[in-house]
Amino acid sequence: MIPNVTINALEQGLGHFGVSSKSNKTVHVDTLGVKIDNIKSTLTCFVINSECKKVLEYLNESGRISFFVGMISHEAYNLKGQYVSSKKLDSLDLKISKNYTNKVIDIITSVGLSKEAALEKYGKVPDLGITFKVDKVYIQTPGPEAGKEITNSKTS
Repeated sequence: MIPNVTINALEQGLGHFGVSSKSNKTVHVDTLGVKIDNIKSTLTCFVINSECKKVLEYLNESGRISFFVGMISHEAYNLKGQYVSSKKLDSLDLKISKNYTNKVIDIITSVGLSKEAALEKYGKVPDLGITFKVDKVYIQTPGPEAGKEITNSKTS
């Protein structure tokens, strides 16, 4: 259910996800890369555990995630789904994250952000993977399609 059209943005776009408690209090966290599993239709978001206390608390309450990813150009998507699990990252996860953060740092410094600011934001090493099963994907790119759900027939 992860549409092919979203893969480039998932691998190179700036991402964060939000969760809410059962009483509708919200919290979000920035991601430092994702691992895509098209067979299981899951995303594992790489985050820093110390920034996720409330995120994990709310996930255990409601279980719902809304993940936003956008390219610096304008292309953007919102993926919604159900929390599956969290785990410490392994060496493959860290390699994926390092490749991602290197690309992001290159992109955002190429449009004028200082190297120091880019490193402060994206030069961190994540230590936790939060996995969720994707059940709906929406176009968030500005324009006439914004807000429309991407169905299985629109996956390429």
